[in-house]
Amino acid sequence: MEAVTDQPFALPHIPNDKRIIPNDMIRSSLFTIANHNCPRTYLKNQKVCSFRSTEIKYTGEELRQDDEDVWLQLVYIAALAQKNEISFKPYTFLSHIGWAQRTQYRDRLKVSLTRMSATTLEIYNHHFEKGIGFSLVRKFEWHNDDRNEKQLSHWKVWLEPEVMKLFSELGKMYSKIHWEQRKKLKPLAKWLHAFYSSHAEPEPIHLLRLMALSGSKTKSLKHFKENVRDAFFELVKIGFLNPDVCIDEHFFVTVTRVKEAYKQVNYG
Repeated sequence: MEAVTDQPFALPHIPNDKRIIPNDMIRSSLFTIANHNCPRTYLKNQKVCSFRSTEIKYTGEELRQDDEDVWLQLVYIAALAQKNEISFKPYTFLSHIGWAQRTQYRDRLKVSLTRMSATTLEIYNHHFEKGIGFSLVRKFEWHNDDRNEKQLSHWKVWLEPEVMKLFSELGKMYSKIHWEQRKKLKPLAKWLHAFYSSHAEPEPIHLLRLMALSGSKTKSLKHFKENVRDAFFELVKIGFLNPDVCIDEHFFVTVTRVKEAYKQVNYG
């Protein structure tokens, strides 16, 4: 990867098997759990459901777990380069995020980059009395090596310098996501995986709260409960959660994480 800008850009070191993301982003409905094939809504300065002391406002097309996959990989590449201008081959990128190396997925990647470059995200953490506003992607460009469609393309993406502040100035609170685990999961399980990655010892939480934070469009709590049970089964199967998952008669959810995963939370 090559970068031609001399602008200082420092991100934390990321192990090869992990990806990092600010806790404020994964403890919210910023990246919803809806299927990527469903129509997306457009939000204008919309307050996003968030956790405790954080306030998030978003303008742009609805973001989902596939966009989060892309953004996690962009941040990873930027951390390797320690620059906000990065370049990559799209089919290699697709392989790294677990998508098929086909034209339709390359086009889906381009659509995701387009979507994230047309956003405004404002995050304000009341605990730290600090806020930040930025776009998830500043701009991107793509071109082919030649006119032969079988040749791989080289794309460039610029992240906003403010992205760096999410991992430094804004409380230094971020989580490490186990990448191979995440790639095996469906959207709701991905959201829960990220959410619980930001809690070393999760406290009980009401199912309605999880429903709102995940951006679920399910209107029935009973239906959501069934979906959550299936998602928790996925998380137990990959070794992220212990089998002692409990949803009690008052709809409070209690889980415990596999001990190795505790190391994924960074509190600065």
